[in-house]
Amino acid sequence: MSILQEAQAILPEIVGWRRYFHQHPELGMDLPVTAAKVKEVLDSLGVRYREIIPCGILAYIGKEGGKSILLRGDMDALPLEEQTGLPYCSQTPGRMHACGHDTHTAMLLGAAKLLKQHESELNGLAILMFQPGEEVLAGAKAMVDAGALQDPKPDGAMALHIASSPLKTGQIAMGYGPCAASSDCYKITLHGKGGHGSAPQDSINPIFCACKIIEAFTDIARFEIDPQQPSVVNTCSIHSGTIYNIIPEDCEIMGTVRMFNEEQRARVLGRMQEAVEKIASLYRCTAQWSLDLSVPCTISDEAFSQQLHDLLVRDLDGVEVLPLSHQKMMGSEDFAWVSQNVPSCAMQVGSTAPQGQDYPAHHPKVVFDENCFPYGTATYVQAALSFLK
Repeated sequence: MSILQEAQAILPEIVGWRRYFHQHPELGMDLPVTAAKVKEVLDSLGVRYREIIPCGILAYIGKEGGKSILLRGDMDALPLEEQTGLPYCSQTPGRMHACGHDTHTAMLLGAAKLLKQHESELNGLAILMFQPGEEVLAGAKAMVDAGALQDPKPDGAMALHIASSPLKTGQIAMGYGPCAASSDCYKITLHGKGGHGSAPQDSINPIFCACKIIEAFTDIARFEIDPQQPSVVNTCSIHSGTIYNIIPEDCEIMGTVRMFNEEQRARVLGRMQEAVEKIASLYRCTAQWSLDLSVPCTISDEAFSQQLHDLLVRDLDGVEVLPLSHQKMMGSEDFAWVSQNVPSCAMQVGSTAPQGQDYPAHHPKVVFDENCFPYGTATYVQAALSFLK
């Protein structure tokens, strides 16, 4: 029986775990129900594990002292009201597994079950990383800082993400090089002087200052970034004022910066901060500049990705492993913190959307094909078996 056939045989269990997680979505770093279920399943399988941070679990299968590979699955949901109408939809208002992390966790538990059954064949150690806080870009860094990549340090790491169109159920996609952009979310608070809308000379209007700052950011993006380097500098939120005839005291601006080049990232962020300080001074406002949700670029190591690709093409029967590609996405992934420390590979498992329900991730109506789960589980398992040989 092939690894895929073994994974298909346990599909009901994987679906059951996934639906449990889907019904009980939790946000950010605080995932007590999800983590408890993961530990319950690992206990039932006889898999050794440790909780390296609250709700962050490392499980170990195989032999220590040789090579090791880390398999990552993220577990947190999104602050979104589900609109799928599924019989197992979220039971928590305002929370939904719209990015598929419930499927990642379930597929990795399926891998734990099969790897435990094949433990005698593992010529090394498989480390399963059940991670909180991916959506807030904090969980991977917290686990790395706590020693997730030590004792032992993995020889390689892979992360699997479910994906709908254009990928189809039965397909696995892999890339190499920079594959997910860095992320920096900026927040600017401007403080002026409020007053009556009919007397602008007696006030300092922070809205005018905000408009000039946004204009400057647009110019930095247009004229100071190499057009051959993919990048995004985007203002996504501006809040100020309450009524038509009152000049407000404060204005808040928020937005995001996405890059693939670390040198360019540092230079652009520095120029943006400089623009904020100088424009605020020119318009007689005070300004506070801060960055949040920051991660570097995620890199799929070319040699490691090629090695995994070749092994999966050779050994993973029944799965269509697509040609290795050099694709980038402007979205960000906190798997970046792993990829900055060990050779890594980010993969996608295809999920054919049901007829009439082809919605992207993070949409309140997104539905993933549960028939794709064995392909993800089998990819985790075969990657570990083949790499450790």
